[in-house]
Amino acid sequence: MPEASLGVWEITEALDVLYDMARLSGKKRSHYASLHSPLRKKHWLSYRLILPSLLPGETPTGISYDPFGKPRLDNGRSNLSVAHSGVYAALMVSPTRAVGIDIEAIQPKIHRLAHKFLREEELDYHFTSHATESLMLIWCAKEALYKLHGRREISFKEHILVKPFAFTATGRINASIEHREINKHYALYYDMIGEYLLVYVIDN
Repeated sequence: MPEASLGVWEITEALDVLYDMARLSGKKRSHYASLHSPLRKKHWLSYRLILPSLLPGETPTGISYDPFGKPRLDNGRSNLSVAHSGVYAALMVSPTRAVGIDIEAIQPKIHRLAHKFLREEELDYHFTSHATESLMLIWCAKEALYKLHGRREISFKEHILVKPFAFTATGRINASIEHREINKHYALYYDMIGEYLLVYVIDN
């Protein structure tokens, strides 16, 4: 992708190994200490280990968050999106465009939650196979678009529509956002990584 770079870290290292690899500054060490879950700490460290490979030749920079919880680079030079689930952490950067990324473990419980994030049109979709993966794909696509915009008022159910698709192990789907001044269509890309689903999008 010439407009963006994407990295995925499979976390096989112990927490203390990741910590030593990350070489945190004093301020970042304080934030790290405030994280309570060992898994959250692993994800947080993994983002920082992915970043240098996506910005080769650039001066190292940290990651912080804006008041809405959207991640950003401390030097402000690139757009950024992060995601994590289980043993994976993922990060996407672009110097010129907003980006969004999500990764999730495939979970059958998505069927119980579907009514909370599917629009009426999407409730009518009939998946003859891979129903669980298809519902997860819709969820991840909406999550990636939500992250791309970073606006809390965007509703998965009310404002984001994923167009009909047939699920395959890797592919592209189309979606749109309609909310106030936003009326845009997007192409999103996805890949299965074992039992996990990765979805990403670049603003057009």
